[in-house]
Parts: sequence; structure tokens; C-alpha cells
Amino acid sequence: MKELLIIEDDMEMQEFYKDMLHGEQFTVTLTPNADEGLKKAKEKKYDLVILDILMEGVTGDRVFAMLRKDIRYKDVPIIMASALDEKTYRCFQALGNVSFLEKPFNKERLLGEISKRLGNHT
Repeated sequence: MKELLIIEDDMEMQEFYKDMLHGEQFTVTLTPNADEGLKKAKEKKYDLVILDILMEGVTGDRVFAMLRKDIRYKDVPIIMASALDEKTYRCFQALGNVSFLEKPFNKERLLGEISKRLGNHT
């Protein structure tokens, strides 16, 4: 079973992820901020990370950079999620194995992106 780490500080989005991923073929770990997410990422390697960009304190782009510096996460797929326009974060695509979901998105879009990203690493 694939393990997902979701770093999201918005309570409504946390509930959205819980609802959308309930009953799917993933083990999901939800963390409410960057510090908790990075702590979990150090404890074990996840198969995919979903990362909010706009968070209080350490922002998602900084978390992305920190994860990519960890040799275990060099090639792990990361989905960046934000209400900001996708064009704002196109530069991250050059860093490899990253995609972007513009909020709001629906279950089909979320599952499709997860499947696409994990399909490259099964």
C-alpha cells in the first residue's frame, strides 16, 4: 500500500483530503504545518508528498527545497497545491517529479494526479 504525506495547514482542506482519500488504496498521514510534515518525512520515507504552498511560518516552497535536499526525497513525487495560479510555480517543474494542483480541485483531479505520479514509481 502506498503511503502519502500531506502537509496542509487549512483545517477545511485537511477534511477535504480525509474525505477524498477515505477508502482509497493509500495510507495517509496528515500534518498541520511544515515543521510537523518535515518531522514525519525524517521519520520515514513516503511514496508521495502533497504540499500546501501558502502556510503560516515555513512556506511550501521552502519545504519543497528541504525535502529535495534529503537524498531519500530526491526523486519522490511531490504535488504542490495552492489557490495561486499554476503559472506562478511552473519553475518547480524543472526540478523534476513535481506537479501542481490549483485549488479548488475535485476528487477526480486529485486521484488522477496521485495516480499519474505514483504510476511512474510503482
